[in-house]
Amino acid sequence: MIDINNIKHKRIFCFGCSFTNHGRSLDAPTWSDILKLHFENTDTEVYNFGRAGAGNYYIFNTIVERSIQYNFTNDDLILIQWSGVLREDRFKDGEWVTPGTVVNNPNYSKQIVKDWFLDVEGMMKRDYSYIHVIQKMLKADNIDYEMFSMNGLVTTNESGEGQRYGEVDQFINNGIEFLEFTYQDMLNSLHSSMFKIIWGSEDDPPPTNQIKTKISKENSKGDDQHPLPTEHLLYLEKVFQFKPSDELRTHVDNITKELLNDKT
Repeated sequence: MIDINNIKHKRIFCFGCSFTNHGRSLDAPTWSDILKLHFENTDTEVYNFGRAGAGNYYIFNTIVERSIQYNFTNDDLILIQWSGVLREDRFKDGEWVTPGTVVNNPNYSKQIVKDWFLDVEGMMKRDYSYIHVIQKMLKADNIDYEMFSMNGLVTTNESGEGQRYGEVDQFINNGIEFLEFTYQDMLNSLHSSMFKIIWGSEDDPPPTNQIKTKISKENSKGDDQHPLPTEHLLYLEKVFQFKPSDELRTHVDNITKELLNDKT
């Protein structure tokens, strides 16, 4: 594992969904934003290419394009937070459309989801191959990287959503088991998910984490299921043995307190 406290890298590239980039501001920093703050007065630049609602197609495509655009070298560190397989991304009319998990998209009826989008095995085949190819590409080019996920590639929660749409038989069939066996080395190479480390489970966050803050005011459900800044910092510390300065820790603590005190 990369010692993120003593890296030689000149650039750090971060990829993921809203757990990497809220799409809002540094008022609620993610793990990537915290790293940017940590390295801001050094020779190391941190780039955040996360996108809210992004699935693994967006993440895969963005990594490939940025590898060409920025000419990744062994002076770079690539940090990738993969998302869940039930997401659907499209590039339409000159921009990315990243609505998130197909089963929660209010624009799609249950029948459209079932007939056109939802196939757990197919989504696994798609996303597992993306991750495998990126891993092979970075290894072949001798580029340092670390990979983890938001809440596991296929979680208990997501398999339950599949069951709601009549996918239960497909989810447990031999094709699924074959994929898990085929990509076993790749899956084992991923660090523990953010859900697992922060909340101890790859299901939904506990109710105590679904609180109204500045972040959740835009959320029609009135809650927010993203980690707080202190929880993003906790992930970096537990998984990557990150050692923030006292000033950075205090800064993250203060931002979190401000968010929690801004309940509506």
